[in-house]
Amino acid sequence: MKERINELKKAFCEAKSDKDRDIVDTKMQELIHENPDQFADAMVESAKETADRVTELVLKQKMQDVIPAISLVYIAKTYFNKSDTWLYQRINGNVVNGKPAHFTSQEIETLKFALTDISEKLGSLSISL
Repeated sequence: MKERINELKKAFCEAKSDKDRDIVDTKMQELIHENPDQFADAMVESAKETADRVTELVLKQKMQDVIPAISLVYIAKTYFNKSDTWLYQRINGNVVNGKPAHFTSQEIETLKFALTDISEKLGSLSISL
């Protein structure tokens, strides 16, 4: 069910006219009537995946200006015990093993913690002459 919904979401996004969108809407209505409970579960899961993707895109946008100033190698090794390549793949959403790499919810929390921790360390730094 989820795969069929994702196909219809893609078709809706690629639709060039109202007629094309109406066709997708009709097919979506057919799925609803086919199995309402399964449809609802699949839509909830799809919505969660979309929300996670939005979080990743917002994170990437926010980090864009900061990335040149911080060491992603340090963050990857210190906070994730992973390589910088692993971290870059997730930040950029690169395709790995045929699927886009993304952060899990826990990894997003770890990244937030890492950035906050580094920010606090920099904020507490003082140099006196």
